[in-house]
Amino acid sequence: MGVSESKLTKYYVLRASSALAGTLPRTKPFSKRSLYEFLDRYRKVIAKPASGSGGAGVMMISSKGSSTYRVQRGAKKRTIRGKKDTYHYLRKKMGARYLVQRGISLARINGRPFDVRVMVQRRPGSQWVVTGMLAKVAGRGYIITNIKRSGGRVLPLRTAIRSSNIRGASSDAVMARLRRIALLAASRLVTYYTSQNVFGFDMGIDSSGKVWIIEANLRPDITLFLKLSDKGMYRTIVSYR
Repeated sequence: MGVSESKLTKYYVLRASSALAGTLPRTKPFSKRSLYEFLDRYRKVIAKPASGSGGAGVMMISSKGSSTYRVQRGAKKRTIRGKKDTYHYLRKKMGARYLVQRGISLARINGRPFDVRVMVQRRPGSQWVVTGMLAKVAGRGYIITNIKRSGGRVLPLRTAIRSSNIRGASSDAVMARLRRIALLAASRLVTYYTSQNVFGFDMGIDSSGKVWIIEANLRPDITLFLKLSDKGMYRTIVSYR
């Protein structure tokens, strides 16, 4: 895996676009200093591997006040006092290179967080098109929405938005926002990944309806779309390959 596929590279490429900068949760290489800075600044912080996918190794650190932090990894939770002990605990659990990222308070359905997979594709020489969108709902007790790992499920996006705690934005408005940001992100990333004809974006929506780009995948798993009862989007995605 080349350096160019790292999450940090994609983050820097996207952040250089003023139209996208506000949709990216702040991200830095993991270090004691960056962790402390993020813990001071944000109520939730995510630590995740610099490369790789599928939610492996992702940890969420939530501030519980009076310098107490709760670390969640998979369905396991641990409460730790003090930044220093929190740093050492995380370090013990980590593989090689990690990132620290501002945690987004994802919208929820019946208390479970969900994010959105947006597929953006093009036929060589033509425009980028959004070919599919679905919601990935975390399994009970999990923070990650990876279906295999958390025992979560997929839902049609409109259904998910309507049954969620998102307030102040209609499902049409939120879906239009997701499409617009994903198309902008694809146009931006292809300046760096020039031979790419597909991107699978993991995007978050917070409870106010604001849209965030969590991650860009260069080899997205399209079998997620087979889990929807309507196979129309899956067929569209395949027709572009």
